Amino acid sequence: MKRRTFLVLSGYTMLLFLSAPSRAGSDPLPACEWCGAADAPDDPGSTATLAGPDELGERLLLHGVVHAADGRTPVPGVLLYAYHTNANGIYPRRGNETGNGRRHGHLRGWVVSDADGRYRIRTIRPAAYPSRSEPAHIHMTATEPGRAEYWLDDVLFEGDPLITPDILSRRNGRGGPAIVRPERTGDGTLVVRRDVILAAPDD
Repeated sequence: MKRRTFLVLSGYTMLLFLSAPSRAGSDPLPACEWCGAADAPDDPGSTATLAGPDELGERLLLHGVVHAADGRTPVPGVLLYAYHTNANGIYPRRGNETGNGRRHGHLRGWVVSDADGRYRIRTIRPAAYPSRSEPAHIHMTATEPGRAEYWLDDVLFEGDPLITPDILSRRNGRGGPAIVRPERTGDGTLVVRRDVILAAPDD
């Protein structure tokens, strides 16, 4: 697990350094590079919009149901955090971000699974890094009541030629299957479903 985290993070940390404005004199960055739960608003809903109408890119709806470790029982009240690159493959910042927004950029957001375990995230389809070192992906974490935040396998898009055997070997199934099949609706929006399976208590 630790090796996988290093490989994923090292790829985008340099992109952030090169593509985002600096904030000299700002508070130290959070110790956890991939975390985001601490930055969540006080009362997130089960639906979030990460990309506004002025954000370039294909409109994307990511939705699903959060299940217990048994893969069947819907679980309400789970905080999910998601962030991703823009249409140019970078984590864009406006310069006023706080917390890990200074790493992850402004294309990020939080949802809490509803009474039926459902969530919906409206955003754009991310692009691969300019280096093409990783397939296009959406980072996600989960925070259950009484548990620390933990990462989930990134959402990948079926058919992406950058999904290689090496990429697949780094994944451990945390959060359940996460290679999604985009389907286009009548208005051109891409819709993908990622059902989240929570980690067992001892995982």
